[in-house]
Amino acid sequence: MTAQYANAAGMPGPDGGEAPAYHIASVGRALTLLSAFIERPQLTVSEAAGLLCVAPSTAHRLLQMLLHHRFVEQGERRVYVRGPALVSLTAAADRAPDVESVALPHLQRLRDELQGTAHLLALEGNGARFLTGAEWRDETRIASSRVGWLLPAHTLAGGKAMLARLSRAQTESLFPDGLPVTRYARVRTLPQLQAELADIRSRGYARSREAHENVTALGVALRLPPGTGPMALSVAWSDTRFPGRQEDHVVDALQAAVQKISLEIAQRGGGHLPEDPPGPPE
Repeated sequence: MTAQYANAAGMPGPDGGEAPAYHIASVGRALTLLSAFIERPQLTVSEAAGLLCVAPSTAHRLLQMLLHHRFVEQGERRVYVRGPALVSLTAAADRAPDVESVALPHLQRLRDELQGTAHLLALEGNGARFLTGAEWRDETRIASSRVGWLLPAHTLAGGKAMLARLSRAQTESLFPDGLPVTRYARVRTLPQLQAELADIRSRGYARSREAHENVTALGVALRLPPGTGPMALSVAWSDTRFPGRQEDHVVDALQAAVQKISLEIAQRGGGHLPEDPPGPPE
């Protein structure tokens, strides 16, 4: 147990200083629990009570409030695990700070070489956020820039590529109520999604025509240092311009860009690239 977990009710804070005069015990305890879930994958009620130095009934009420706001979820044997809201926050905080600046010139080269709109995406809960991009401008403007948008990850090529990097259990935890219903989605159930993710792991890239009408996209996940949230590159075209006969060339270009970005980020952080999983993660 670390010191920062054992002081939710008025003891010195994580920085060693005293709690503020306006300290509210229940808020402090809830924040302490959130910190605990960032450090460890799961907690039981009795473990939470021990960390907070409170009765199990008090710990249970706090966990239920976090459950209500989707910061945690209740798994098997009454164990609490991280929920979508907390996963989203930690993914945003864990992004390597230089990824966007490193990726942008590669996105611009992909745009020019492949004549499509290229994006960098990050996983946020069960959605995918378009962080930055390079837009291919044509007369249709169908496959235009989506920078800043947050869309269901299971409908996007980049989103599917990121989901394929997760284990089956991690993916299931992102969709406790099933897949969000969207207009163009072909995959509508979690078993269908898991089957598609297995195919994506096998071939190394994702394909989608499910986010927007008349738009086709391909996506490849980045290989970033441990602790960094999932991210991916994608390139999109209007259906009339999709280079289907050159898909192998497109995938090669995407994978080459992913390799260069991933390697540069690893070198800047003094780390190393993670190994690709040998098979479908459980």
